[in-house]
Amino acid sequence: MFYRYDFRKINNKDTLYLYLSSSTEEANEFKNDNDENIENKIKRFIKQNNINYDEGPVYIISNGIIIKSVDIKNKDVEIKEIKNKKTNIYSNNEFIVNVRFSNNNVKRITLKNYLISAVLTNISYDCDKELLKSIIVLYRTYIYEKMAKDGFINNNDEFIEYKSISYFKLLWFYNFNHLINNIEQAIDETDTTFITYNNLYIKPYIHNTNNGTTDSLPSVGYLQKVNSLWDLASPLYLSITKYKVEEVLNMLSIDKDELNNLSILSLTEAGCIDRIKLGKKVFTGESFMNKLHLPSKDMTILIDEDIVTFINRGYGNNLGLSLEGGKTLSKSGCNYLQILNYYFPKCRIKKYT
Repeated sequence: MFYRYDFRKINNKDTLYLYLSSSTEEANEFKNDNDENIENKIKRFIKQNNINYDEGPVYIISNGIIIKSVDIKNKDVEIKEIKNKKTNIYSNNEFIVNVRFSNNNVKRITLKNYLISAVLTNISYDCDKELLKSIIVLYRTYIYEKMAKDGFINNNDEFIEYKSISYFKLLWFYNFNHLINNIEQAIDETDTTFITYNNLYIKPYIHNTNNGTTDSLPSVGYLQKVNSLWDLASPLYLSITKYKVEEVLNMLSIDKDELNNLSILSLTEAGCIDRIKLGKKVFTGESFMNKLHLPSKDMTILIDEDIVTFINRGYGNNLGLSLEGGKTLSKSGCNYLQILNYYFPKCRIKKYT
């Protein structure tokens, strides 16, 4: 990538020059890449090298020739303030979450403790803080909706699984407080912040890694196809799963003739399986993926005499916020508002004040 940089005065302003290695292939890649991808690469290099340059033109040099110029900007995303006389009831320490278990027992905990548990159970404790903030805003939004609509959330909710904080305190007995420090800061720094579409709370669609783009969902207006090429570098991007034919037949409750009569009926906008037919049986892509314990709906299927091979691209449902993409954006200098705005461009970020 870049092997050095310097500043030159243009119209009495410092302008950043970045020098590419002499690889022709790398130079061509930058010529043909879109400005958004290049801007993120530049921001990542600036951050990693502690260069004091927030915005302005950047010239990319290869073999003494300017091959590309990009104007980088820290795009501000507005938070709309919602005036509320009882703002404190929405705060992390005042808002109460009712968690319902399978035996119908209900546990009352503060929103802050619920969010700590939600991140530890469903994500991780070691995410970049700006990515953590993005996740927490999505989770907080969903809790606001569930409490307003149902008055409770199930411990095994389809979007957020809940485990008690005491479980994690026992798991990390000696350094629990240290491990959750980043999470607590992210929760506190986004207090009462949430996200809406058409003035309604949205659901926390999050996935680990996609196939290069997120997916749209016709029934959910705020989910749309967004480029996320950073995911292609994820260690979870490509996977291969092999089953014996008999195992596939049992998992799908089909016979061998139906397996050999496989056809993909439709694909999603991002190229994932939407509907697939085996004999007379039709499966949704999600059902097919879950029954076979596959990591994603983007797949190539190879059927041999004894073995069925699934080559999957991505890890998760391809919907909403990409953890892999969000991590890259965070490391490139984007804040949580910019990350949420990138993956949910139709939505508005708001805050009770």
